[in-house]
Amino acid sequence: MSPPLIILGCGYIGARLARAALAAGRTVRVCARSTGRLAPLAEAGAQIKYLDAAMVKQLGPAMVSLNGATVIYSIPPVGSLPPGHAMRAAVQAAAGSHIACFIHFSSSGLYGADPDDETWVDEDTEVVSDPPMAGVLTDEAALDGSTFDQVRTVILRLAPVYGPGRGVRTRLRAGTYKMVDDGAHMISRVHVDDVVNTVFCAEERAASGSRYLVADDEPTTQLTYATWLCDRMGLPLPPSRAILEPGKAKVAYRNRRIRNARMKAELGVTLRYPTFREGEAAIEVEEAAAGETS
Repeated sequence: MSPPLIILGCGYIGARLARAALAAGRTVRVCARSTGRLAPLAEAGAQIKYLDAAMVKQLGPAMVSLNGATVIYSIPPVGSLPPGHAMRAAVQAAAGSHIACFIHFSSSGLYGADPDDETWVDEDTEVVSDPPMAGVLTDEAALDGSTFDQVRTVILRLAPVYGPGRGVRTRLRAGTYKMVDDGAHMISRVHVDDVVNTVFCAEERAASGSRYLVADDEPTTQLTYATWLCDRMGLPLPPSRAILEPGKAKVAYRNRRIRNARMKAELGVTLRYPTFREGEAAIEVEEAAAGETS
């Protein structure tokens, strides 16, 4: 029998993950500050708990009574606490609650804020000192430094996640998407359902202290992706701005060519959507079934 699943910070990815786990017959608990938006998950059978990670005493009750569970930590760095404090408190609470596996959603945006279109990054690539990402790196370090050996810890550095209701398609539709430098720079991404599958593979196979980049098979330029989508949706290409324009803040461009070989080799992940084309086509099918239009 699959273990219970506890999602700390249940947002877009967490909700998709919760529904997949519920469909598999698992006990699921979802925790967030905005419990009202979790009501559809409660109707589907999930347990709902209020959680503000800045109030670290709430972390234990969020995980209690589900021995052997897998915890998904999907909470951004908590700026009101000392760096890494919330993460350390969460792992300590997990150990006290007899949690078996603790999976942290981190970010693939740790490799610098300037475009680097030729370089491939993987789990052995050094991260770059980047103040806006300092909290992400501190949380990773806090988890790496865990001394609670009874809790198996895993870090998933996610590429930008897209899916129904989220991503370039949604921003094109809203008119808020802009390319940078005419779309010349490389991007990686991953469909939300492939994140869900990677989580299930990681909780089954990942070694404690392991770290994986999570992305699809085909990095592309912004222009390639936007052109394909705009043709598909019958929209004009979005506007572009230079990465540095007079009188404006420099654009932080943290996306990279991501190599996903370790994720596939060690976790046994088979991508449902190996490129954006399959993923975007699936979004169209799902939106059509829900009565939405492009």
